[in-house]
Amino acid sequence: MFKYKCGVVFGVAGLLLSFLITGNAQPLTNQPQADTLVAPIIERQIMSRLKKARPELTFSDLKPSPMPGVYKLKVNGQVAFVSKDGGYLIAGEMYEVQEGNLVNLQEQDRREEEIAFAPKRAKMLQEIKRDDMVIYSPEKETKGFVYVFTDIDCPYCRKLHSSMEGFLDKGIEVRYLAFPRAGVTSRSAQKLVTTWCANNPPETMTEYKEGKDVAMATCQDNPVADQYMLGQQIGVTGTPAIVLESGQLIPGAVSPDYLAKAMGL
Repeated sequence: MFKYKCGVVFGVAGLLLSFLITGNAQPLTNQPQADTLVAPIIERQIMSRLKKARPELTFSDLKPSPMPGVYKLKVNGQVAFVSKDGGYLIAGEMYEVQEGNLVNLQEQDRREEEIAFAPKRAKMLQEIKRDDMVIYSPEKETKGFVYVFTDIDCPYCRKLHSSMEGFLDKGIEVRYLAFPRAGVTSRSAQKLVTTWCANNPPETMTEYKEGKDVAMATCQDNPVADQYMLGQQIGVTGTPAIVLESGQLIPGAVSPDYLAKAMGL
């Protein structure tokens, strides 16, 4: 499994499969749905064998897969597949081979999970005090807002920030939250702390995003560590991570036009 850190990172296998299915994406709504029940004796057999092999891991959500004799489950929250006797575990994606196409059978699961979690994510973000965010507001009408988890040194974060004028022109308020990719003790985290502790945080943020040198500073009760933990809780795995008012998560740098369309503006 590959997670993006700054922008999106793919493994070699992921690049190959992306190449194979590009332009051939098919909706999964017509895919046959496997029976969601697993015989108790089979579930006990699989779970017992897996837990004996790796007791420190969490195995859950065992379900039949479209492939006979193979079951789908989650290992520490990530999708994997296991044989009927629990003797073989496969980590990765399953594709259905169709005529002229390969269809990712996990994509529908991920979409459904994201849709279900989005309102919870939105509620968690609504609890953040406005003073704890670095905010860029349109001079005229504000038509909507987004939260953006950012890292000072991420090049894609800087690319997104370079489009700030375009976002503001479209009436989009940008509310920055801190997400130091290298952790809360990193130099990037210190830069984020400096930004949040500055007399003019938006100005300091822009100076950093433009590659300027800024004298390090600190202050008590800055929210950087708390926002980093919050980001992990709501599914942020890299930066920039944009969250719409609905709670929908959009990873990576996007254009003002793309974001405005996603927001329905």
